[in-house]
This record gives sequence, structure tokens and C-alpha cells, in this order.
Amino acid sequence: MDKENVELIDDEVITLYDDNNKPVEFYQVACVEYEDEFYALLQPVEPLEGLGEDEALIFKMVEQEDGDSDLFVPVEDEELLNAVFNEYLIAVAAQEEGCSCCGHDGCDCDHDGCGHDGCDCDHEKK
Repeated sequence: MDKENVELIDDEVITLYDDNNKPVEFYQVACVEYEDEFYALLQPVEPLEGLGEDEALIFKMVEQEDGDSDLFVPVEDEELLNAVFNEYLIAVAAQEEGCSCCGHDGCDCDHDGCGHDGCDCDHEKK
């Protein structure tokens, strides 16, 4: 995982439209690049039936032909949902730890030294 593939976003609200063309506002929590595709993690501004307060929806972002807007397509594939959400969780953990560590699965970085090749964190290499 490349930490540059996840952008954590604060306070951005976007409006999508439901099946009845009713506007629904969402907070965009993050934008995740995964396998050369972009995904948005969205949390509803107002509670939605069937969705917990701490849950988010994941949409694939598809650039429209006009180049000025994106189409948000719900992701339904469970394996893809888990992979995208895992990228997000790694980025959040790195931010909460106050470093920009590599985020590799199973990382044993003790923040005194990092042993991952290609890691550009500020820690001394082991």
C-alpha cells in the first residue's frame, strides 16, 4: 500500500440522489486509489435506514465524459469493499500514530526504526 493512495478528507459535503431523485447529503470521509481506480468513502449527513451511525458507504468514482464531474457507483463486491476499506484503515492508523509509516500489512515498525525497503517514513532504518 502506498500511503499516497489515500486522501483523508475533513468537512466536505457532497449531494447524491436516491432512486426517487431525492437529494441525500454525505460527508466525504476519504478518497482511496486502489488498483488504478478511485473510490469515495461517504457517511450520510442525516441517518439512513439500515446504516449505522459509524458506518460508511463505498462508491467507485467514474469520471464523466464532460470531465467536470464524477459518477458515484455503489460498490457491491464484498472482496473489493474489504480491500478498499483496508487501505483506508491503514491510512487512518498511520495518521493517528502521528507518523507516515509505510502501512505494510504486518508491519513491525516500532517507530524507533523501520525495516521496510522503499519506506519513506522519517524513522531511522533498522
